This record gives sequence, C-alpha cells and structure tokens, in this order.
Amino acid sequence: MVGSVPTSDIGGLDSILGGWVDDWLEILPDLQWPTSVRTYAKMRHDPQLAGVLAAYTLPIRRATWQLDPAGCRDEVVQLVADDLGLPIKGVDAKPTGARRRGVSWAEHIRLALLSLVFGHMVFERRYEIRRGQARLVALGERMPHTIADIELAPDGTIRSASQDIAGGGRPIPAHRLAWYVHAREGANWAGRSVMRASYGPWLLKHELWRINATSIRRFGMGIPAVEAPPGATAGQIAEAQKLASAMRAGDQAGIGLPPNFRLSLTGMSGSAPDALAFITYLDQQMSRSALAGLQDLGNTPNGSRALGQSFLDLFLLSLQGIADEIADVATSGHPSMPGVVTQLVDFNFGEDEPAPKVIAADVGTRHEVTAEALQLLLSVGAITADDELEAYIRQAMRLPERAENAPPARRSQTDPDADPDAEPDPEPDEPDGGQQGHRRPPSRPRARTPRQRRPRAATQERRQLTLDEAQSGVDPDAIQTLWQEALDALIAAWESISQAWRDTLAELVKTAVDAGDLPGLAQMQLDAADAEQLLTDAMTDLAAASAEQMAAEAAAQQVQVEPPPVDEGHLGAIAAALAVLLAVWLAGAAAREALRLAIPGADGGQVADAVTEHLESLSDAFLREQLGGALSTAQMSGRLAVLEAAPAARYQGLEVLDTNTCSPCRDIDGHVFGGLAEAKAAYAPGGYIDCQGRLRCRGTVIAIWTQEE
Repeated sequence: MVGSVPTSDIGGLDSILGGWVDDWLEILPDLQWPTSVRTYAKMRHDPQLAGVLAAYTLPIRRATWQLDPAGCRDEVVQLVADDLGLPIKGVDAKPTGARRRGVSWAEHIRLALLSLVFGHMVFERRYEIRRGQARLVALGERMPHTIADIELAPDGTIRSASQDIAGGGRPIPAHRLAWYVHAREGANWAGRSVMRASYGPWLLKHELWRINATSIRRFGMGIPAVEAPPGATAGQIAEAQKLASAMRAGDQAGIGLPPNFRLSLTGMSGSAPDALAFITYLDQQMSRSALAGLQDLGNTPNGSRALGQSFLDLFLLSLQGIADEIADVATSGHPSMPGVVTQLVDFNFGEDEPAPKVIAADVGTRHEVTAEALQLLLSVGAITADDELEAYIRQAMRLPERAENAPPARRSQTDPDADPDAEPDPEPDEPDGGQQGHRRPPSRPRARTPRQRRPRAATQERRQLTLDEAQSGVDPDAIQTLWQEALDALIAAWESISQAWRDTLAELVKTAVDAGDLPGLAQMQLDAADAEQLLTDAMTDLAAASAEQMAAEAAAQQVQVEPPPVDEGHLGAIAAALAVLLAVWLAGAAAREALRLAIPGADGGQVADAVTEHLESLSDAFLREQLGGALSTAQMSGRLAVLEAAPAARYQGLEVLDTNTCSPCRDIDGHVFGGLAEAKAAYAPGGYIDCQGRLRCRGTVIAIWTQEE
C-alpha cells in the first residue's frame, strides 16, 4: 500500500516556454503580458473604470485588518504585530516602539490592491538584525511596469523575477518576494486584471468619444451655405464657396455679402445613431463585468431598493473574497514564496513555531448598528450591556471613547445574570456618583471591592502631522507624556489629602448625627491649605517643564529663547480656588449621604462609617478631570509664556492629543491665528475654549517661525 502512494508529479501546471511566464490563453496582443501592463495603465483612468476600481479598493482598505493570534505565543504575535503595524484581534493593542521601523500596513494594502488593476503586484522584503532578531523593516513595491522577466521552476512556481531598471536589475529570488496575483490560472503569475472583460467596451467607448466630439464640432453650428444670385458667373459661385468655407463661430463672428447673395446654416436632416446611449450601454457593460452593477442603478429606467441591496450584498461578498486572498498571501504566501508572516516567524522562532494569521474582519459581513436594533436586542435579553459591547458600539457608531476611569456600563434590566441587590453604578454626570439605589444599612457593613479598570476600547487613530507641524519641532507624544506623568503623580499624592478629608468628615458627621444637628451637616467645612499647596507645586512644576519643551521646539527652528519665570501668582490663584471647590464637593457628597442614612435614632458612628465607605467607593473620574484640567492650564501657561518672550511667529492650533476629537476642535485643528493674542484667547484655559469636552480637551498651540516672520 505504501509503495502506491504518489510522491512526485507527472503532469505540470502549464505549458512553460523556456522557463518564462507566457499566457497562452490570451488572444489579444495588447493584453498579453508584459504589454498588458501598459494597456491596463491606460484603462484605469477611464471615469467608469476608475469608479469601479475605487468601489473595489476603498472598502477593502478601510476594513478592520487585524492579526489573529490563533493560539500562538504572545511574544510571537507581538513581534509580527509590531513589524506589520497591525492590531491584535481581541486585544486592541497598538504596536509597540518597534512599529516606528516596520511596515505601514495601510500603505501596503493600498499598493497590494494594484494586483486588481494589473493582475499582479510584487513586493520585496527587507530585514534588519536588531538584538539578535530579524525585524521586517520594508515591503518595497516592485511596480508591474518594471518587471521584465518572471523565471519559473519546472513545477510552474516562481524561481525569480528581474526588473528593467536603470543600471540593470539582478534577479530577485522568490523567497524574497511577496507576490499578490489576481485570478491566476496555471503558471500565469502575471494574473488577470479585473478590467480584462472591460477591454472591448472600453476600446469602443473611447472611439465613440472621439466620433461624438467630432460630430458636435462639425454639426454643432450647422453647415454654412452661401447662395449666389441667379445667373451668377463661375467666379461669383467660387466666391460664395470661399465665403462659406471661411465662416467660423465666435462671439465676434460676422460676414458681409455682395448684393443678392444669401447665407443659410443647415443642420443635419434625418436620424443619426445615438452615440451617448451607446456609450452609457458600454459603461454598464464595464460595471457588470466587475460585479459593480450597483454603480449604474441611478442611471437605469427601472429598479428597486431590494435589487440594490442584492447587488450590494453580492458585491461585498466578492470584496470579502478578495480581502481574504490578500490576507492568505500575507500570511502563508505561495509555493516557493513563503508568506510575510510565516517567514518572519520562521526566521525568529524556527519553522516549527505556529504563526498567527492576517485577517480582514468586516468587508462583507458588517451589519449596520442602529439604536432601535440595540434596544430590541437588549429588551429581549439577546445581548447584555457589558463593557465589550459598549466599546464595539462606540467604535461602530463613531462615538467618543469612554473616559478611562468612567464607571462600567450599566447592565440591562432584563439581564438574567444581574444581581437584584447590587448597587447600581453611579451616574457619570454626578460628581458624587448620584447613587440613589438600594444600599445595605450601616449595621450590615459590606466588604469594599475595588473597581476594576477594564481594557480600553480601540481608540481613534492620531492623524499624521503636516509638513509644517513636523518642521515646528512639536512632539505630541512628549507633550502628552509630560502631562500624564504629572497627573498620575498628582493623583497619587492627592490620596493623602482625600484620606485626611474623609477622616475629618467622619468626625463631623458623627458629631452632628449624635447631636441630632442635621442642618449642621450642610455647614461642614474642610481645610484646603494642604491641597492648595500640593496643586500649586504640581502646576508650577509642569508649567516650567512645558516652557522648556516650547523653547526646545523654537530651538528646532533655529530660534533661541530663554524660558521666562513661571506665573506662580496666576497658577496659585487657580490652585487655591480649585482646592476649595474640591473640598466643598467632597463635603457635599458626605452631607447628602449622611442625610440619607441619619434616620431617627441612628448611631452617629455607624452613619460616619457608612459615609466613609461611600466616599471611598466614588470613582476618581471627576477628581481626575478637575486636576487634569488644572494641569492642562499650567502646561499651556508655560508654552504661552515662551511664545510671548519669543519673536513673532505664525501661531497654529494643534488637535492631535485627544483620544476623541469633537467637532469644534476638528474645525480649529490647523487654524492659523491672526496673532498671539488671538491664540491665547482660544487656548489659554488649557485646551480649546469651545471644546465640547471642556476640561478634557488636550489641544495646544504651536509656533512656526519663517524668514518672513
């Protein structure tokens, strides 16, 4: 039995001429490779075909491209994700620092989709060795018009490819190539363009264009005729013919005729073929050949919404198939040409190491998310309002991301797993949590469970800096890191303030409840001096560091400016006011909870303990927002102080630091102000003054110095 197992090929893929690619089934010389590349390059600029190609490529480019771990080890998945610049499925993790030297996946997909245009698209891989690992640093495109020869092995697989470039190109071995090919048959690695079936209509259409244009030019004003008088001589008739031939249309056109000569303009008589209708028919044929008939629904005499939906479904399924083919090539490759992912894994972890796979998740399977559909699914218990669902809905509906420390999503009232005795999460709009739900009485203390911070949802991508912004020397990551580190340090130090305030409030509550002095709860006051000093120090330190950053940006533009002293008076006044407001806020939260629990005969100690528990359970979202806003003001104060001391410049709004950007901030992003005073009026609060996120805004001002300034 074993001896009959086939272990070698008898037949082959195709008739291979001298070991080179040849498409024996193509009968048109203009469409035989490599001449086909030039032909398709002309066809892609036809308006109808340009629309078809855009309909094919844009949905695939905007799809959710991810790396599916598929059970592989974390270090393997992370290395591939870093080098390809892909998020990891189910984790929403961004690539780490290695991404700076890896591949731009969005750009790679855009170029790989040229295989639909030319039938094939080729990339050459380049690695560099860093810390003993082979890291992919480039997938360099090798454009189809530069591919001169494709050498094949006897089994029909690619052995190498050569380019026709300046200086001559030596063959590139197959294992260094990533080869995307559309509709390959046999050993024809040149593939077949999606425009192949449109060649005939395209050729006729462009001939008809020329004919129709000539017809309009020839007959648009009519045929001029000059009639000589009766009994005219041969010379007069010849003169009439010259007059008619010399006529031209124009704003200043005119003619003078001898006596008894008559002029007339004669249009076409009879019927003529309708060239425009035939051109429309040819456009429809080109769309249908690419399954893009939905583009013509608005130009047809009949149709229906259901028909349009059917066209769309079929078209999206075809796009999903193309995206899956691209993902398979990127993952596993072709015979003799390993996939980008598998080769990267083989180089670093060995050939026996399982490799993750590239996927395009939602080209043809995306369903529209509506509020009505969500309400229906929640009401029947088909889905649960958990954090993962909330993150997906926010991303699908382009909603702002939930703040990092916001309370978890509320459960549906029909959730069978919900605990009926569980305390509802506080309303995010209420600084004190707004908790009006069921609470166990003070005599039954319950263990306090720290609120767990869940993974954040996928965030909005930060846009690329413009050339001017990049040349300004601004480093958005450095600005954000400086602010974030200051906020984290302030929040950590604030805990001692909060603890002291909670202890003080507990004593005041106990005294008031035991004395039956409930109105006294509204008079509780806290000493804000330590809080004021802590906040003042944090703000002045950040302002000084931000001034140094702004001075460094100026130095990057060859402008030297010494950072001026920090405006401690202004920052201290803000710190003093905010410290008192936060003390009043906490005292108010304690008073409201104490009033709720201070029933007649209540023990002051038990009420005080319950109030302390309540205060400890509050989210730090409100506190973090208030302190973060103060630090944003300090950071902007330091930057603006340097701009006031520096020479005049062009001042521009920059809105790239926010995780989500509101409409007013998008409008001000990149806006050039009329002067520093105008920029200060817009950004002195710490972020853009009209931002819908108010204190959460992380917008800033940059300066661009030019020789004209």
